[in-house]
Amino acid sequence: MGLASGEVVLHASGRCEDGYGGWAAVLTHGSHQRELSGSGSGTGVTSHRMALTAVVEGLTALTRPSRVRICVADETLHEKRAQRQPPDEPYLWQRLRPLLARHHVVWTEPGEWADVGDEDSAYDEDDDQDEWADETPCDLAAELAFHQYRGEEVRAGAQGEENTLTVAVSRFLAERWDDMHAFEAADDVISTLHFSIGWYGDTPFSEMAPAEIVDELGPFFSSTLPHKQHASPHELRTAKRVVTDLLNWLVANGHVDAEAARDRLEDIDITVDERASLKEFVDAFADDDLVPWPDRSSIEARVDCQYLTIAEVADRSLTFKDYDRYDEDDGPAVGPVPVRPEIAARARTGWRILLSAAKVRGQWRLVEVVSGDP
Repeated sequence: MGLASGEVVLHASGRCEDGYGGWAAVLTHGSHQRELSGSGSGTGVTSHRMALTAVVEGLTALTRPSRVRICVADETLHEKRAQRQPPDEPYLWQRLRPLLARHHVVWTEPGEWADVGDEDSAYDEDDDQDEWADETPCDLAAELAFHQYRGEEVRAGAQGEENTLTVAVSRFLAERWDDMHAFEAADDVISTLHFSIGWYGDTPFSEMAPAEIVDELGPFFSSTLPHKQHASPHELRTAKRVVTDLLNWLVANGHVDAEAARDRLEDIDITVDERASLKEFVDAFADDDLVPWPDRSSIEARVDCQYLTIAEVADRSLTFKDYDRYDEDDGPAVGPVPVRPEIAARARTGWRILLSAAKVRGQWRLVEVVSGDP
């Protein structure tokens, strides 16, 4: 059987978070376009599985052998397709192999999409831009599929009658499902809160009463987000906004005492401001602000990945001391360490910074700035 005339472009995309996945495939042939999408859940669901599913379902939808250019942004898929016996997703690969034999397939990675319009191709530069444009609805379709499936799970959980935190949170999320971006921001923060309670709490999330959440928010903002999730300043502020909405919702629905919620929100405001500012300080250090470890023979003193406290801040320098081992008036100082004025302006005395530093020819220089604590 001969190949269908013209080339079919298959854009495929997959997405997964916390075991909830969505996939989408966009088939384009001339002026005709067809969109396919679906979802799945479970412990084995990954973004790779969703992307592979999109490729399989897209090829399956073709009714006759065709020349197909597959554009999929999935590094794992591009790595595994070159192996004779891919070790993962055997069921999907078993479906994929006969489809690859049926069609004349060219694989295109994202970095190559801009090179599609060469002399041997039917595409010109404008068509390359169309391919990039086609990726947007494909990604959006995968996101919508994920959103739809997750919404069904949340709405099902919201039907429970028991007075538990799980049911209350499901109702809170269900009310936000129509606004996809607000829903996903809240869902992501609450998922991290679920992890935090499992890590630090004495009672499992599923067994907690709604009012118990107030006591769990301290470690969530002071430890889980900055140290286990390495949250950015934007992520910290997003978490504060979501938790503020959640606590206000719990108060309005009679689950949490208003005064307890207000006190906790005041603490969260202080914690997030401090953590976000500290994170911005650490992130402000660029490669040019640090030096590689000098030759061992030239090092007069060194600090290797140790917490030190900012003791003095000048316009263009910082001085650190080890208050964990010495009193404020005792112990050696690391510094003054030269820094850019922009970094000095962000620094606050009393912050504990995890860093490495070396002293050469009487001058301290920073080798590494890792993280910090207020």
